[in-house]
Amino acid sequence: MRWIALLPALAMIAPSVSADEPLTMEAAVATAVRHNLALRAAEQTQQASAARFRQARAHRLPSVDLTESFTRTDSPAEAFALQLNQERFDMAEFSVSDPNSPDWLTTWMTRLEVRQPVYTGGLLSARIGQAEHTLAAADLARQHAREQVGFETITSFSNLTKAREYLDLLDNARQTTVEHVKLAELYAAQGLIVDAEVLKARVFLAEMEELTARARHDAYLAEAALNFHMGTDQDQHHELAPLPQPPVVEGSLEGWTERALKGRRDLMATRQQLDAGRLEERVARAAFRPELAVIGRFDLYDDGPFETHGDSAAVMAVARVNLFRGGADRAAVVAAQHDNDGFEAQLDRFEEAVRLEVRQAWQEMDNARARHEAARVALEAASEALRVREHRFRQGLDRMIDLLDAETGLRESEVRELVARHDLALASYRLHFSSGASVVDLVHPTEE
Repeated sequence: MRWIALLPALAMIAPSVSADEPLTMEAAVATAVRHNLALRAAEQTQQASAARFRQARAHRLPSVDLTESFTRTDSPAEAFALQLNQERFDMAEFSVSDPNSPDWLTTWMTRLEVRQPVYTGGLLSARIGQAEHTLAAADLARQHAREQVGFETITSFSNLTKAREYLDLLDNARQTTVEHVKLAELYAAQGLIVDAEVLKARVFLAEMEELTARARHDAYLAEAALNFHMGTDQDQHHELAPLPQPPVVEGSLEGWTERALKGRRDLMATRQQLDAGRLEERVARAAFRPELAVIGRFDLYDDGPFETHGDSAAVMAVARVNLFRGGADRAAVVAAQHDNDGFEAQLDRFEEAVRLEVRQAWQEMDNARARHEAARVALEAASEALRVREHRFRQGLDRMIDLLDAETGLRESEVRELVARHDLALASYRLHFSSGASVVDLVHPTEE
């Protein structure tokens, strides 16, 4: 029973294929790439970053605003100016009226304004650069999410295959135990063995029934997990095609590590984010430089909305220089510098984590290869041991407990071989994934 702990229970989702066709790993990965929600979220994030990049570039273009304002006033200066703007000023009426106490005047102003930034101290170029790096990071993150989904689907497909193979193994072992129980009952009826031997066999059979029930439950959960990762109904059932041959692993640990440092998409995305962060210091320093813009206006004035009794136009250049803001701008520069230093430290740590991840994958593969060879040899020996014990039991030379121990030894050897074989295959995929290779294309060589 302790070998139950070797059985992974979680897996990924299965593809939308015909119920009459076995599900292949290629079809499972293809379905996951189309329907997995994590990948869909990464794609939406990438699209949002693309839109923000377009937004940043748009700030270089002129802005055009149309406004309509309403004013009703008896202020002498404003009433005088607004009458002029409406082109309704009457000098004769003005000379006989009291300019200090004008009547209430209603004015509607329609303004069309065009503003073109000329120089922003480097602010716009820095923001555009940040948006460009962020877009590149989001695209790399989307690609990494695709590979992550692919690897998780491969893992889940393998886990479900392992769970079902383990279930078949237990079913066969249980059937063997049933035959041994019948044989023990026959021998007990003939007086060749005591009833206690039969009871031991029945207890062993009950344990096998429990193990089989647990394995069936784990296989059910593994299939639900496979469906989850594929984005399909978790109750969907699949017949599985055999596992394909795992990818070949060649080269050295150093070579795979170097490949990972250059090709890991999540690491490349982090570097792009660091580049975007470095531009924040340029953004902060733009506050110390002057800003220059050109503005053009065209106004319509009347006593009703959008009417055109009076009009005027103006073109102006506006310059602004920041003289003092209480030290806030200097603090923003210092904060950006510290943020950059912190992010660079995080990037260095990430690179070390990638090295460790590749090393672990390499060692897992090497360990699984050794375990599988040892388990294969042990399985051959355990099979022969059971054959000998069964023959001796039939001849009355061995006790039931000896036969049951041989059964246990064979089952444990079969489980070790099963786990090591699947671990070896999965370790190969894990090493490719950790190094930045496309595991999706390994099993599903199509364009994104």
